Amino acid sequence: MARHTVETGEVLSAAMARTAGDSGSSTQGVPNIGEIVKRFRQRRGESLRDVAQGTGLSASFISMLERGECDITLARLAAIASHFDHDVGSLLGYSTRGPKLQLIRRHERVKVNRGKGVDYHVTRIPGTELEIVVAIFAPRTGLKDELTHEGVDIGLVVEGRLIVTVNDVDYAVDEGETAIWSAAYRHTIRNDEDRRAIFVGVVTEQVY
Repeated sequence: MARHTVETGEVLSAAMARTAGDSGSSTQGVPNIGEIVKRFRQRRGESLRDVAQGTGLSASFISMLERGECDITLARLAAIASHFDHDVGSLLGYSTRGPKLQLIRRHERVKVNRGKGVDYHVTRIPGTELEIVVAIFAPRTGLKDELTHEGVDIGLVVEGRLIVTVNDVDYAVDEGETAIWSAAYRHTIRNDEDRRAIFVGVVTEQVY
């Protein structure tokens, strides 16, 4: 398929990580710009038109970029990065340091129903696969379901005492202690005490 250059200046390939032509060679370790843009857009629940309006680019251009059918200049890439609250380096995964502090607002957290008496919120970390979980367990409550998912769970009990069950084995985690386990195994959390407990966790793969 022919490749189109949409603007003069410094140009980056939209499919830099793909196989190059018929030669069978590939550029390994180089980010695929189109796939990155699509992933960020979908995570935000935005349409092509939303990104176009936020960047001043056309929806058809964004669509072509995501499919790897056109190249992009650094100026346009910077506009897309800014729309997603990144600089070019952090958008492409070369750096987590943007030009300004990133603030995730309270309303951007995801509230998940984990059962009666459990206040469970998830914060997605932009530009990463990480999620932060904050869960407040009322006395004598617990997650209503066992969980399994990709990645590793890391949890700090900041108040109270919790029981973390992994593969049917109970582990008591006291206030100030941190538990780490593979999330691929069946696990759940409960509060057996007569006072509330607060759990702050990090999930290394996006679940929500």
